Amino acid sequence: MKPVMQLEVITPDRMIVDTEINSMQVLLPDGWWGILPYHAPMIAQLDSGFIHYKTEKAERYIALYQGTIEVQRRKKQPSRVLVQTAAAEEGDDLKTAQEALEKQSAELAKLAKKADLEFTELRLSLEKAIREAAAEQRKR
Repeated sequence: MKPVMQLEVITPDRMIVDTEINSMQVLLPDGWWGILPYHAPMIAQLDSGFIHYKTEKAERYIALYQGTIEVQRRKKQPSRVLVQTAAAEEGDDLKTAQEALEKQSAELAKLAKKADLEFTELRLSLEKAIREAAAEQRKR
């Protein structure tokens, strides 16, 4: 049996992956890194891109939108790799994972635009209320 480590990929709204893996490759700002069980502890920023990982039975891919990665060494337990990202999708191949992430990214962009509009409306309403209160105060 090969040594294993625990891989967890988390977005704000769901767990994408929580599984034991044998190895992984991840794109960091300074290039591709390979991570194996018993890797030295580290924390790094992730660029948008892919994670490629292997289990005993399969090779899988995760497309992700930036984030952080933390490799943790734990005594008497498998190493743990924690990836936190705004958006991610898993797939059997790069194309499937990328298409799923693009769909999710488009939905997030729509939600962000809607939230920005709502925020702007609230800010303008607050500014108007403050001006009116100041004008009322000056009248007194």
